[in-house]
Amino acid sequence: MRGAERSFYAPVEAQLGELQRRLLDVGTGGHPTFAAAVHHLFGSPGKLLRPTLVFLSARFGPANDREVVLNLAQSLELVHTASLVHDDIVDDAALRRNVPTVNATWDDDVALIVGDYLFAKAYSLAAVLPKPEVIAIVAQTVFALCDGELNEVKATRALPSEAKYMERIELKTASLYAACCQGAALLADAEPEHVAALGAYGTSLGLAFQITDDVLDVAGDEADFGKIVGRDLALGVPTLPMIYAVETAGDPTLGARIVAPDKSAAEVRELLRIIRDSGGVERARARALSFHDAAAAALDSLPDRPEREALRDIADFVVRRVR
Repeated sequence: MRGAERSFYAPVEAQLGELQRRLLDVGTGGHPTFAAAVHHLFGSPGKLLRPTLVFLSARFGPANDREVVLNLAQSLELVHTASLVHDDIVDDAALRRNVPTVNATWDDDVALIVGDYLFAKAYSLAAVLPKPEVIAIVAQTVFALCDGELNEVKATRALPSEAKYMERIELKTASLYAACCQGAALLADAEPEHVAALGAYGTSLGLAFQITDDVLDVAGDEADFGKIVGRDLALGVPTLPMIYAVETAGDPTLGARIVAPDKSAAEVRELLRIIRDSGGVERARARALSFHDAAAAALDSLPDRPEREALRDIADFVVRRVR
């Protein structure tokens, strides 16, 4: 089903199959464009890492209600997908995972409404969860995603500090990973220390994932990456390899060149070469690996069971492309 990574999906394969069926039904009964957009988005599902985290994390408590856990997994996957649909509008992106985006397939107006529709579906699923604290986690995650995106959109054209970059990706990416793990553990009535451990694991995993993504945006292969390499650089969105490159470069103008909008293709190619030659990519890879190690360490306090090893395998998979 998912190639070489099949091992960590294996314990939850049946639940993932049911989730995929439910995702494809999300547009049923609505405007025909909703149904078409839903099939466009979920007809070829991605890695489904986030619902896999939900299903695995729910195994660490005694109250593993299959329907309740599926509702959380679907709700958070819809939140994730809705945020990507809206992000693609902001970025004017044409491709995601080598598939045309909703805004490229239809237009920005349709994409905006489709994103809103998915958010509404996510809220309707979260509203029936039996624990108010988990409903609150879903809502807080959406707040964090919006806060992170608005910080990025409204940021001044200047290179941020490493600390500011980390704050942004914790909001935009890691908050959702933490919600998957912590929310599922709470629904399963896991021990408080296990809930905390899974939340810490999810946060570190999300940070490792985003830094890896940012490394691939300057040093990846487009066919494997599924997005145009150098996209963030072309838009003037600074990422960790760029921040590190500026720190080591002898060119005092490099930071301003990186964050400048409307670069030519030649300028993007030159800056990519400078960043790759600076050591910034290797340093960012090492940072991603440090968060991988923190995620793995958080798992040590969980019971020794196959699901814990599956979570460890996910952490390995997330950074495998930067080793």
